[in-house]
Amino acid sequence: MKNDMEIVQFKNWKFEVDKSLTIKNYSNVIKGGAELCLCNDCRNYIQNRENVFPEEVKILFLNLGIDYKKEVEILSYQILPDGLHHIAGWFHFKGKIIDGKDCRRNIRNESFQIELVNVCDNFSIGFCEQNSLTFFEDKEGLIQVEFEAYIPWSIDKSLETK
Repeated sequence: MKNDMEIVQFKNWKFEVDKSLTIKNYSNVIKGGAELCLCNDCRNYIQNRENVFPEEVKILFLNLGIDYKKEVEILSYQILPDGLHHIAGWFHFKGKIIDGKDCRRNIRNESFQIELVNVCDNFSIGFCEQNSLTFFEDKEGLIQVEFEAYIPWSIDKSLETK
């Protein structure tokens, strides 16, 4: 293990993390993906961001060097019958998975399925070796943190995507 690497444990995962390099990278990011997009779904996500991540995930992000206010991408999947919006997104950190399941499962050819682990009723998380749309210039040795959440519509109701 390199001197600048730290070990971070979260649930059934163990990571080797270059926290200082991850922090340095996020400090150079001016705006997260949601601020760069500003569609109504992203504006709603920004309004809910503080409540999207359970406290234990915010602590994990702190330990990994991730700034949870600088997500790479936010996707909006559907509105549930109870009115909650099913969203997803991801972040990256420099490191590797030492122990724990990669959340991407190949189905066939280039197709894959993501299997996340529930942290609470409205939030799931997973990790994989991937570098989709990353803020990192050096794309080697990246772990992608995938998440899904269910959030209320908190901005002007007339802006809600149907």
